[in-house]
Amino acid sequence: MQLGNRRAGTSTSFIDSEFSEVLLTFSSDETGSTQVSFSLYDCAGALVQGSEGFQRFPEGLVVRDALGELLLDLPAEANASVQYRLFNRNGRLLTWSDGVRTQIFGFLRMERGGNGGMNLRNLKRAEEKA
Repeated sequence: MQLGNRRAGTSTSFIDSEFSEVLLTFSSDETGSTQVSFSLYDCAGALVQGSEGFQRFPEGLVVRDALGELLLDLPAEANASVQYRLFNRNGRLLTWSDGVRTQIFGFLRMERGGNGGMNLRNLKRAEEKA
């Protein structure tokens, strides 16, 4: 997945279906700029870092757990690929991507939104209700 070249008003969410928790969302605003929201857990189920809502990361962002395992790499370059390992709060690996290959395991649900779907405005409302 790449951060650039996203259609304005669209989103992609990675959801832990076991706990109905949104772990990672990429959402583009009306100008096409990508914002990211995340809650990243390690393989023991401990929360490593949360974004506390949608944010832009123009300088990129790398999040690793205490053992140095890469959990999220948001490159500064819009056309570079995002890398991630998403665990849930039980430490179950739900999906990973090295930027080239992606593997999806059980308990992961993905949702795409836009044009009346789960866009940035609706995602913020959903977060406020939670």
